[in-house]
Amino acid sequence: MLTGAALGLGPGAAIGLGRFAYALLLPAMQASLQLGLAQAGALGSANTGGYLLGALVSHRVLGAVGYRRGFYASLALQALTLLLMGAEVGLPAMFALRAAQGALGAQVFVGGAALLLASGGRAAALGTYFGGVGAGVALSVLVVPLVERWQAGWLALAGLAVALTLLALLALPRLREPGPPARGRERSLGPIAAALLAYGLYGAGYIGYMTFVTGGLGAALAPFWLVLGLASMATGAVWGPLVGRFGGAGGLRLSLLLLLAASLEPLLAAAPFLSAALFGLAFLGVITAVTDLFRRHLPPGAWPRAMAHSTVAFGAGQAVGPGLTGLVGDLSGGVSGALWAASALLAAALVVALLPDRAARPGGAAAAGPGAATTARASYGDARGGPRPGRP
Repeated sequence: MLTGAALGLGPGAAIGLGRFAYALLLPAMQASLQLGLAQAGALGSANTGGYLLGALVSHRVLGAVGYRRGFYASLALQALTLLLMGAEVGLPAMFALRAAQGALGAQVFVGGAALLLASGGRAAALGTYFGGVGAGVALSVLVVPLVERWQAGWLALAGLAVALTLLALLALPRLREPGPPARGRERSLGPIAAALLAYGLYGAGYIGYMTFVTGGLGAALAPFWLVLGLASMATGAVWGPLVGRFGGAGGLRLSLLLLLAASLEPLLAAAPFLSAALFGLAFLGVITAVTDLFRRHLPPGAWPRAMAHSTVAFGAGQAVGPGLTGLVGDLSGGVSGALWAASALLAAALVVALLPDRAARPGGAAAAGPGAATTARASYGDARGGPRPGRP
């Protein structure tokens, strides 16, 4: 779990700081730069579009340069994009920087998860890794309100991203490169097809809530985000044992059910901080469960490709979610309708997740037993120059 915690500071920097903190700086940017809603939304779309593009090429890029090298290089470069955002570079350059940050964030997210899987990480370690996003969210909420100008906010985020990147280096000695890509029938992602569909619907529903929750919020914004971020840091402690006990399929159903309940507009209106806490606790549990499904249902050589495809599914859902839920809101009377649409997408994800679970592939990690996966990881690590099996 310590490796997962250190490695998780990567998505904490790239996703928690690099993506989500934009919402905290946006009001000041709109006032200073006279950005309309369309321009502000387009900046956000540039980031999610870049994330989708980065996910599409991540498997090839990381496979070519090496997952460890690609993970840490992407972390450093995305911190540079945050630094340049504070340099008043002009709106066209900001669009390019937000797109680049999104693409680099996808490399970090996919690369770190693939490294953790290849290094023997199971449900608890995976949950701790994904919970790093919450640490980034919490840090941004604590730091950004202290600065007076939005430019200084970006510079502060860049400094925090560098600090988290340096701390993430603590995981490096324990990381093994993923093995050679699976060939032939082992390349098939059929056993996780339903999970990928559910994951895409989850991406659309979760981002719909995150986009429009501020419009329906009857509480202060910063404390709301802080509660959400702190709750998501408990992902490893809560979902690690649950996914370990009930498996990835069971964990996916439980986390989606809790996420659906947390997203409901009546709960947000009556108890906004409870909604934030439950949503924060559940939304990274979905990712933990889906990743555990890969480990159980696919051979080790297919894990990196599965991570890339799942991130594409999530990115596609995330790209269409705000527009789709916003359209429903326009047609049904405002923010409340948009939030109900987000809940409907999460309900659809839950329905897909409730479809009968397919058995693990013969020869895969789950079918062959935990020892087989460990042996495969060790031999793959040796072949790619990774640590010897005896190293921690």
